[in-house]
Amino acid sequence: MSCCSKGYCQFNFPDGPPLVDNPVGNLQAKYQFLPYGTLLQQGEIVRIWMESGKTETVIIDQKLVLDILPSGPVVKGGDEYVPWQLVAHDSEMAYNDLMSWSEHPLYNPHEQAVLLVYGHMVKEKPTFKERWLSFLFKMRNLGR
Repeated sequence: MSCCSKGYCQFNFPDGPPLVDNPVGNLQAKYQFLPYGTLLQQGEIVRIWMESGKTETVIIDQKLVLDILPSGPVVKGGDEYVPWQLVAHDSEMAYNDLMSWSEHPLYNPHEQAVLLVYGHMVKEKPTFKERWLSFLFKMRNLGR
């Protein structure tokens, strides 16, 4: 049975920045493991998405190329610290699947795995004055 049988999922995303290939576990995700790489580049503004159809616009702070070893993935050519448990959580994968990706049935040694590190856009919250004026505008238009 599909989660979309009752119309819960939305797979028609509105126009906007490009979408990342795979979904994330939550819209506050900082990391995403992409086992088959991506054409997206560092500094690009993209949208991460969840299977529920919700999206969030973020910027790619870093695109780290990975070596997939039997002991687990490592950043190629760097001593970059990576919190792999958080990567697994944000990428919506089991930690054991991520750390033993070289033994996973979907592993492809001919594809370059990458790790994307996201920076979230700062959203301005409306001031009290803006909320109050919005409320007054709604109240004024109720009678019409």
